[in-house]
Amino acid sequence: MRMLGGSSRIWTGRCAPFQEVDFERRSWVPNSGWPITRKEFEPWLASAGAMLGLGPNCYDDETLWPFLRSPRPSPRLNADFLEPMFWQFSKSPRNPKNSIDFGQDRLDTAAPNIHLLLHANLTHINTNAAGTRFECAEVRTLCGKRSWIRAKLLVLCCGGVENARLLLASNRILPRGVGNQNDTVGRFLMDHTDSAVGYFDPDQSAAVRSRFGHYWLDNEQGRHVYLHGLALSRQIQEREQLLNCHAYVDAFDVETDDPWFALDRAKAALRSRQGIARVYPDARVAMSHCGELVRGLYRRRFRHRPQLQKLKRVELRCILEQIPDPESRLTLSETRKDALGMPLSKIKWKVSDMERKTACRMTELMCSEFKRFGLPAPALTPCLDDHGGWLSACAEKAHPTGSTRMSDNPKKGVVNENCQVHGVDGLFIAGSSVFATSGAANPTLMIVAQALRLADRLRTHEL
Repeated sequence: MRMLGGSSRIWTGRCAPFQEVDFERRSWVPNSGWPITRKEFEPWLASAGAMLGLGPNCYDDETLWPFLRSPRPSPRLNADFLEPMFWQFSKSPRNPKNSIDFGQDRLDTAAPNIHLLLHANLTHINTNAAGTRFECAEVRTLCGKRSWIRAKLLVLCCGGVENARLLLASNRILPRGVGNQNDTVGRFLMDHTDSAVGYFDPDQSAAVRSRFGHYWLDNEQGRHVYLHGLALSRQIQEREQLLNCHAYVDAFDVETDDPWFALDRAKAALRSRQGIARVYPDARVAMSHCGELVRGLYRRRFRHRPQLQKLKRVELRCILEQIPDPESRLTLSETRKDALGMPLSKIKWKVSDMERKTACRMTELMCSEFKRFGLPAPALTPCLDDHGGWLSACAEKAHPTGSTRMSDNPKKGVVNENCQVHGVDGLFIAGSSVFATSGAANPTLMIVAQALRLADRLRTHEL
């Protein structure tokens, strides 16, 4: 999104930290492993959560339940196969029902050390003749204005696709692009594959939605919403050579005769003074389902949980990491250009059959656990049967990752452990493009933590 705040204008707000296994070199996952550990991110995760409007930096099953003021579900998962997984949802300080918008919520202030240039599209990163030192950034407007910004350093934070595109397109001095002496820029492109692996009968789904659903945590900053899901255990990933995988129950399309939905419509009509004729039908629907309203109020007051609404569709979904594959890559189009005359991205995104096999095994384990818990089993989708079906059924989550990946080996990555472009003084990259692996968690929390880590190092002159 080319606007102030970027993609934070449209995201869903789901956040979770990466797990330790995501940083490890795993023999069964080619090109896996970061030059830093998960523990090194810990000092910045709480600060990143505060910037995103999250609650406590707590996601583990052992310590989270007392915060949620809700009894731990029983029986517990078989830890040899599956682990509890939790996400939080970002909250805007202007409207708690919306996720944070880094334009409206964070940059729209009179900070004396920030100069914000709108309509200034970065078109070229200039270095010295040898390509070993950043010198200035060239920016242009759609109206033809052009400027050069000189600074001691540049931090490129334009997203998982644009970071690589801009390095490749900055090729007037170095024909292969800035930082691309080893042909690594744009390679190892990853995303998250996401698919509905099963469906529940909405009328029979209350128990599974209750266990693997939303929870509330209230503190001095207000209400924070958590989602409870599942993750493949570290043990089974190694034992059966699987990728990291998370799963969650997703619900869609509230029925028009849902009493809570009708109640919301009635209240909205009253606020807008539409008259009793518009309020009455929804009020009648709400009052005709008094039992459901009472059960919902009980959940809200005594279980500290949101009510369960009447739905049209309930899905069991898997979200998976990808193998870092150098042949999954971004290059520049030879023919297509944008409004500024810069080449557009050409993307070759590869999905491995290891993802389908991981989703298959995850689904088997979840169905077995649901049966042990006495929960309804989902009706499975045919997409798991073969690679072609999986490719047609799964989608990317708009989490582009890895195209300027971090590695201590310049032949395997674009930036070092401090996010500096290998061989180019003064040029740094922030964002998911530096992630060495994609993990299975939504990336925003780790993006913000990584940006804070880099900012602290730049501020204290540790680089």
